[in-house]
Amino acid sequence: MSDFDIKFGPWINYGNSNKEDEIKSKMMELVNEIWSPFNGQDRAKVFVFSMAYGFAKGMEPVKPPPAGSGSMPASAFDKEMRDYMKFVAIADAKDLEVATDAKEVVRICEGYAYAAFLEVYDKIKNRRSTVQTEAILEKLIQEVS
Repeated sequence: MSDFDIKFGPWINYGNSNKEDEIKSKMMELVNEIWSPFNGQDRAKVFVFSMAYGFAKGMEPVKPPPAGSGSMPASAFDKEMRDYMKFVAIADAKDLEVATDAKEVVRICEGYAYAAFLEVYDKIKNRRSTVQTEAILEKLIQEVS
C-alpha cells in the first residue's frame, strides 16, 4: 500500500454537505430513483463519474468548490477511484508531485465534479425515452471521447 493510500483521509464535500447545495437533492435522486443508472450505487461513484466527465469535457473546475463539512469519507473511495482522482489531479496541475498531496487531489477533483454534476444529472434525468438506463452512461462517455 502506498503512502498516499495510508494518508488519504480527507472527507469529500459533495452532494450532501450543505443544506443550500442544489446538488444534494439531485444526488439523492441519482442514487435512489429507478430511472437512474446510479440507482443503488454509492455517491462516490457519481462523484468519480462527474469528475471524469467534467475533466474529459474540458469544463472549468469550480474554484473553490462549495465549502461545508465533508459528506463522504475517504473510505467511500476504493483504490481504483483514488487512482482516477490522482490521474485527474496530475493532468490538471501538470505536476506528478500533486499525487502525493491527498487534500490537493480532493480539492481539484471536487472542482471538476461540481462543474459537471448538474449537466450529468440533467442528461440522465431528461434523456430521450429511447435511451435505456443501462446505456446512458455509455452515451455520456462517447460524448466526451
